[in-house]
Amino acid sequence: MDEETLNELSLWFSEYVQTFKSGDFEKDRNIVLKEEHTGRVRGEIREIGESLGLGDEDLRLAEAMALFHDLGRFPQYARYETFSDRRSCDHAVLSVKVLKENRVLDALDPLEKDLILKPISYHNRAALPEGESERCLLFSKLLRDADKLDIWAVLLDYYQRREEGYQNEALELDLPDLLDISEDVYKDIMAGEIVKAKNLRSLNDFKLLQASWVFDINFWPALLAVRDRRYLERTREFLPNSEEIYRIFDLLQSRLEERIEAERPGSKIRLDG
Repeated sequence: MDEETLNELSLWFSEYVQTFKSGDFEKDRNIVLKEEHTGRVRGEIREIGESLGLGDEDLRLAEAMALFHDLGRFPQYARYETFSDRRSCDHAVLSVKVLKENRVLDALDPLEKDLILKPISYHNRAALPEGESERCLLFSKLLRDADKLDIWAVLLDYYQRREEGYQNEALELDLPDLLDISEDVYKDIMAGEIVKAKNLRSLNDFKLLQASWVFDINFWPALLAVRDRRYLERTREFLPNSEEIYRIFDLLQSRLEERIEAERPGSKIRLDG
């Protein structure tokens, strides 16, 4: 993919998003939120890719994945007024559907097209599928890392604003604001696993799901970003004081440091061939 093609895809994206805007700030705020999120994920994926030594063509492919990874969020919110996949539809599947129905990627080489669509369809899954090519899995992990880094930042900003009186139920996935955390959520994390979506019962459970992303950050630059941006410490500030919370974050902080050391690169990854 060359720079001109990426620019054309970016223009199509902007025009598509515009069709979901009414001109009313309150009605458009979540459309704008996802539009801005997309732009930041493009920046995150490029920064991680550059740190790993990817070539220019692969960086552009990565940006294209980031550009379209949440495309389904716009029709999802327009129809259901929620970002909860459980209460509406799988937004990643819808993203792929929109791309195919609008033939957005038809001018690309079939291998490039496939390499964009698959990571998009995988980016919100609990785990990546087995049997995929190493190249597809690498790009899928890049997208998942970049997406998580920005979602973390967005939600931490929201939790702070929420304490000041601002509320956006779409960002809370319509979960109730309860004091306790679910036993199953606690068990997931203490077993070293990402919190299962089916175990979410409250907003605090959702915050812990985000914290458990430490187990699914793939690349050293992204792990460093989690530490340097103090995502775990800042998430902890918006949770109750309890022995369970203390044990959870003690485990997560330890695991983060262990993974940073374990993933420290000895050489750069190159995928130019």
